[in-house]
Amino acid sequence: SLKLLFGARADADLIRYGAENATVMGVFSDIRKPLEQYLKTLDIDSETLTIKREISRNNKNQISVNQKNITLGELKRIAFFLGDIHEQHDISKLLDPKLQLSLIDQMDPDGISPLFNQYLLTKENYLAQLKKYEQAKKEQQSKTLELERLKDEQDELKKFGLNVTETSELTEKIEKLSHEEKIVSRVSRAYEILDELYQKGDLYEAADALSEIKMYDGLYATGSESLKNVYYELEGLRSDLKKSLDIFEYRSEFELDTLQERLFAITQLEKKYRMSVAELETYLKDIEEKILMTEDYEGYLKSLKSDLDHKHKLTLDAGLKLHQSREKLAKKLTTEIIDELQLLDLEKVRFEIVFEKQEQPPVLYEDGLDIVTFYIGLNQGEPLKPLYKTASGGELSRFMLALKIIFAKFQSLGLVVFDEIDMGISGKTASKVATRIHALSAHTQVLTITHLAQVAAKADYHYHILKKIKDNRTVTQIDILNTEKRIEIIAEMLSGERMDAYAIQHAKALLEK
Repeated sequence: SLKLLFGARADADLIRYGAENATVMGVFSDIRKPLEQYLKTLDIDSETLTIKREISRNNKNQISVNQKNITLGELKRIAFFLGDIHEQHDISKLLDPKLQLSLIDQMDPDGISPLFNQYLLTKENYLAQLKKYEQAKKEQQSKTLELERLKDEQDELKKFGLNVTETSELTEKIEKLSHEEKIVSRVSRAYEILDELYQKGDLYEAADALSEIKMYDGLYATGSESLKNVYYELEGLRSDLKKSLDIFEYRSEFELDTLQERLFAITQLEKKYRMSVAELETYLKDIEEKILMTEDYEGYLKSLKSDLDHKHKLTLDAGLKLHQSREKLAKKLTTEIIDELQLLDLEKVRFEIVFEKQEQPPVLYEDGLDIVTFYIGLNQGEPLKPLYKTASGGELSRFMLALKIIFAKFQSLGLVVFDEIDMGISGKTASKVATRIHALSAHTQVLTITHLAQVAAKADYHYHILKKIKDNRTVTQIDILNTEKRIEIIAEMLSGERMDAYAIQHAKALLEK
């Protein structure tokens, strides 16, 4: 129930068989300042919190705080400030290097958070630039092949000598040369007639005759001008016809073939590129621009590499700041852990947080540049060894308890729940563990599930939890115990199923301490 109120995943399987809904509600008082400040951002201002979680088989789940609906993410954030729950399997997590690093960060979450976020941001920018650069390098080979193709096309089109009007001009010339006999015959006859008129000069004489009497009538002036114009036009046409005949007179035997071959070459070029000559001229300009860009691809890669190096440096700088902050927190955590473990019957304990030596260049891990290992020495004369290699179950339990006590203090938690954090502990050590848990309860509410009589006897309130069968269904019963009942239950914890007088006396002695 508490886990659900602290933001654990809600599963329909948690609903009691035969029911459609389940509801968990918790009322929390004595709200600490960090939580109070966060609640203000949610417009929740109260001395007490009523957290309600409703689970439904039709997935219509709802979370509310003081009757105001909130998201699961907001609930988890509230839980971070509200308290901490230790479960039995949490001790095994101590051996995970990632958890060990996060424990350092928890010594000052407000200070570490902006440094960590800056690292993530710069790393994301660096990885995006790295992807862009690597993609560009992969494309470099294809760009080289592309450059060769573009240059081949450029050479072909330039050598061809593109001319937009060439096709029409060639067509006209070919048409003329293909009908040479007919054209020469008709043009020659027209030229002869015009030449005869030109040689006689009759039109010019007529124009002069009218010019002499043009002052007597406008008709004569107009006529004289018109005849002169006609004379000059005929002269020009005569000259053009002569030039036209010259084309045929001086052409080579192979000129028609040459012109036809050129026109055929243009047609084939247009088919090859599927463009007209006008479009090919534009395409040639595009090719030349692309060649310039492609030939400067090395410069483009250098520019990308420069940006990549800059972003990598920013990431390393952010990671280094995070690392330096963690080193300071690690020293603080080391001192706190040693102090706590000594109070938990590990007087000779030695402890050190070792940061793995960074590679060059440093590896950019998900959570920074660091890999840490907790080293501990529990036996005098033995060297420090990694925690996972040397600590027994009971020692790991005490190590976890030390951490929980430290973080409860540094995070100003109002509630800590321990589910058998005293596993693997007995005798004198159990008494010391009980004393430390009790000391924690002076400023933090502690709920402890335990099978140790020494721990149970230290509590201010003692609840007994048992399961019963009622109407063929299993139900959980929780009873708060009075003094007499506490003696009985603690005596059972000491002696097992059969209670004896010695166990009762021992139980009384524990409660009196």
